[in-house]
Amino acid sequence: VILWPKYGEDAGAVKLGGETLVIASDPITGSKNLVGWLAVHINANDVAVCGAKPTWMSSCILLPKGSKAEDFRNIASQIDRAARSIDVAVITGHSEIAPHTSSPIVVGTMTGRLVSKRLITSSGAKPGDYIVMSKTAGLEGTAILSTDFSKILEEKGIHPATIKKASRYYSKISIVKEALQLAKSGLATAMHDPTEGGVIGGLYELCSASGCGFEIHVDKIPVSREVRLICDALDIDPLRLISSGVLLASVRKPPKSREFKLIGRVTKRKEGMRIISKTGETRIKNPPADELWRILNLYGR
Repeated sequence: VILWPKYGEDAGAVKLGGETLVIASDPITGSKNLVGWLAVHINANDVAVCGAKPTWMSSCILLPKGSKAEDFRNIASQIDRAARSIDVAVITGHSEIAPHTSSPIVVGTMTGRLVSKRLITSSGAKPGDYIVMSKTAGLEGTAILSTDFSKILEEKGIHPATIKKASRYYSKISIVKEALQLAKSGLATAMHDPTEGGVIGGLYELCSASGCGFEIHVDKIPVSREVRLICDALDIDPLRLISSGVLLASVRKPPKSREFKLIGRVTKRKEGMRIISKTGETRIKNPPADELWRILNLYGR
């Protein structure tokens, strides 16, 4: 074993013969209608940020009492389509009725082969590194909210066309392509797929694992129009909304690719974790709670 469990690390790694295998496991609990699709991509993302190509997956599908065969077929179809989209083979799995769960849950385990020259972890960031991110903050959360809470969003004045466009964000959840490209470039010192707590939570985990601080600038963090409108309607912070589909990375120098935006720098630990905005500076001392759970608690499923 060459990568053991550690806060901020979402995968483990083992050397087997002449290869390095990366393994990650994650449940999908915050979505009702996208659980199968997300189970594949979230686990694949955790493998890819280590510089490994996701290759094999197992899935465990837990359905609430009263579920029908069609519910299972829908989830299985999502898993199949998502796996095919990134060339992953689903090699085993399990399904059952779980009477004590109120919504479908899918637990995935993904294994991949290392394809970069070295294993990349969340703990490799160094003071002075640049921090870059792809896509938009709140990506996964916006896909879930627009899919599972469309009626509530319409009642709050969000145009149906905006909701429909946001619901298509699920197709952007994978970061496998950009993560492997960045890993192979040799620029990345650490990479992370920000899930709970959004971009801020991802930065907290990455820099905690690395024993560093960070300084980021709010006005440099990309937030799409759809994310902004939906978050404003629900009075939630897009920077603390679950953000799978975003690639966070510390790099020696910013990549030339336009898909990455420079949002800040890694600093020494004693300088703390700081968010700079027009109104001043905020220091992050604890991992932030995810805004999606606040909405689920407020409106239910």
